[in-house]
Amino acid sequence: MIPRNYLLMFTLALSVVVLVVVLVHSRGFGGRPAAQMEINLHKKTQAELDNPSGALKFKATRNKSCPQAALCGSTNKTVEMHLESIPLNTLKFLLHGMVSSAEFNCTTLKYFGKLGAGIYPVCMNSSSIIPKPKNCLVYSFGISHDWSFDEDFAKYGCEVHSFDPSIGKPDHIHPPNISFHNLGLMGFDFTLGNGWKYMKLSSIRRMLGHQNRVIDVLKVDTEGAEWSFLRSVVVDDVDELLTVKQMIVELHTPTGGSRAMTSYDYAEVIQYLLELRRLGFLVYLNLQNNNCCANFTPLFPPGLAEKCCHETSYVNSRYLVAK
Repeated sequence: MIPRNYLLMFTLALSVVVLVVVLVHSRGFGGRPAAQMEINLHKKTQAELDNPSGALKFKATRNKSCPQAALCGSTNKTVEMHLESIPLNTLKFLLHGMVSSAEFNCTTLKYFGKLGAGIYPVCMNSSSIIPKPKNCLVYSFGISHDWSFDEDFAKYGCEVHSFDPSIGKPDHIHPPNISFHNLGLMGFDFTLGNGWKYMKLSSIRRMLGHQNRVIDVLKVDTEGAEWSFLRSVVVDDVDELLTVKQMIVELHTPTGGSRAMTSYDYAEVIQYLLELRRLGFLVYLNLQNNNCCANFTPLFPPGLAEKCCHETSYVNSRYLVAK
C-alpha cells in the first residue's frame, strides 16, 4: 500500500502533467489530430533553428570535460516554466508519468528479438508506420552480445545497421546481412581515451549516406548516453528525428551512479521529453526494467516498483495517416 503522502504528491504531479500537456498542445503541432498534421520534412533555415517556433527556450550548454553523461554538474540554471522550483519528489512523479503514460493506442504489436534483454516491440498499427520488407531501414544502438533484435529485422527484410563500441569487434557484416559499426551514439562526435568512438545521429547518417532516407525503427539502448543523444536532437539537430518513424529508447538515470538527481537535473531532462513531444513523438508502450539498478542511482519516486530504467517506445505522429 502506498503511503498517503505519496498519493498526495502523485496527485500534485498529475496536475503538473495536465498543465504541461496543455502548454505543449498550445505551443506546436504536437496536439493536433493526426488528420490535420502536415508531413513537412524540409530543412529549416538557420534562423528557424536558432529560434524554433513554439519551442521551449533553454540553453544548449555542454560540459565537454564530461562527454559520457548528459548531465555533468551542468551550470544551466535557465529553465523554462521554472520547473526546478517544483518539489523534487513531484518532479520524479512528473518524469515517471511522462515516460510511462501511453499517448497513442497501438493495438497491434510485433516483437523482434528473443525474450529477455534483447526483445523490443514495434507498432504495426498503421500501414504508414509498418516497416515495409525490402524497403525499410533500422538503426540499432547498443548490442552487447545479443543480436536477436537485429537478426529478426534482417530476416524480416530490412536494411539493418548495428552500433556498439564496447564489444571489441571491428566493422563487419554480421549474418544474415547486418552492417555492424564499431562506434556508439552520443550528442556530439568524440573518441574516448580507450579508443571508443562516438558520433551524433546526423554525423552517422552523413557517413552512411542516409541523410535523405527515412529510418523506420531507431532503437537506443546505450546505458545513459541516450540523454546526450536526446539533448542533441531537440536542441541542435532538430530535424534529425523528423525522418524517424518509430523510436525505442531505454531511459536510465542520466547521472549514472555518480550522484543523485537534483531538481535542476529533473527539470532539464523533462524539457528534453517536452521537446520530443512537441516534435510529434507519442509514447505507445512502456516497460519497466530494474536490471540496471546496480549501475544507476534511483530515478523514480519512492513507493513505486520501478526505480532505474524505463524502456519507452515512441511513434512519430507525423506519419500517422487517418483512415
